[in-house]
Amino acid sequence: MKIKLNISHYFIVYFFLLMGLYHYKIKHYFYWEYIAELKQGDFDFSFSRFLVVIIIFYGNLYFLSKIKQTKFAFIVISIFFTLLTIPSLIAYTSGDIYPDRIMLYHQGFFFGLLLFSKIKINFNKVPVVNKTQALYLLIIITTFGVLPYLFVYGPYINLKNLVLIDVYRTRSIMSELSNAYFGYTYSIFTKIIIPLIIVFGLELKKKVWVLIGVLYLVLFYLFGAHKSVYAGILVVFIFYKFNYEQSVKYIVKYSALALLASILLAWVNFDYPWILTFRRIHFIPTLLDICYVDYFDGQPLYWSESILKKFVTYPYDVRVTNIIGEVYFNRPDMSANNGLVSDGFMNFGSLGVLINIFLVASYFMLLNSLKIPAKYFGLFFLVILSFISSSLFTVLLTHGAFALLLIAVFLLNDKTRVY
Repeated sequence: MKIKLNISHYFIVYFFLLMGLYHYKIKHYFYWEYIAELKQGDFDFSFSRFLVVIIIFYGNLYFLSKIKQTKFAFIVISIFFTLLTIPSLIAYTSGDIYPDRIMLYHQGFFFGLLLFSKIKINFNKVPVVNKTQALYLLIIITTFGVLPYLFVYGPYINLKNLVLIDVYRTRSIMSELSNAYFGYTYSIFTKIIIPLIIVFGLELKKKVWVLIGVLYLVLFYLFGAHKSVYAGILVVFIFYKFNYEQSVKYIVKYSALALLASILLAWVNFDYPWILTFRRIHFIPTLLDICYVDYFDGQPLYWSESILKKFVTYPYDVRVTNIIGEVYFNRPDMSANNGLVSDGFMNFGSLGVLINIFLVASYFMLLNSLKIPAKYFGLFFLVILSFISSSLFTVLLTHGAFALLLIAVFLLNDKTRVY
């Protein structure tokens, strides 16, 4: 008899495997030991919190299962649930060292996304640009836009980066050569414009332009040696093949299999898989939430490092990310990037978190109001990852989230699509 598992079943398996790996290995990693020593606490296991977490998890899963699986909102909330909500719940079982309010912030974000997904705005009267014309326009923009990169970065291109050698050396060199143009356009080219060239090329069956798009992405990778650009090539092609329901099912299913493999390998003392993946992607953000809430409790920045820096004096001599790296990890060179919860809290306390939740939920509400085919989701996946690991206004302005919203309205809205 063949057992057929649905998405909810895969989420349950994923949840318990991830919790097992966290308590078996991740919370004993030296970063967690640093924080425990500074906080004079311990990452323990609280059975009472575990029972609370089980109830909340099944409640979250129930509401998630009620979203129509062909909708854009379903995959967006599923990915945030996978990468933010579940790790937060698991970290909460560590005891008092993980504050109640951080877990509640993440629950507020989950239900904020859920609530705002019910709101619809009519974009039917907004004109949509012809895809063939858009493809050629994007190619022209990229061709001219790449010229400053070639002029400045060209002499320093290191082909060894293609096999991930000398990556950090290249990043150091390129960062010293950077300017405002590169800072604002790099993510727009690598996360939006060039991936769109690839997807439009696939859709219009223009293989030459698909190849040119891939080569452009490889070239931009060599300009900065950012591995996420490399990964973006795979993401674009993978999501092009599947609908929203299939994408969520495969993400959770294969994540669960990878978790199981990581646990078995950890059992024989081979720890690199979980260190490089689940520790970094799922639980470093939860650890940084603890750091940011602890450090900025009662002393918010009021966005003095970002959009209000002309009006509010920034009180430190170095960036916040470096402060957190030095204070909590004894690494002043560490750039401890924050996500939407810690970014909101450091700027305006709990109200700042609510503001971030409102803005991000509104952003995805607008996208959910459009009729975006699943084949374009690779572009949005990269933006979702940015929201998890970067400050809100950085994602909107320099990581291309706002530009992607405009492109979605004028290029990706399929008015003939029926949910």
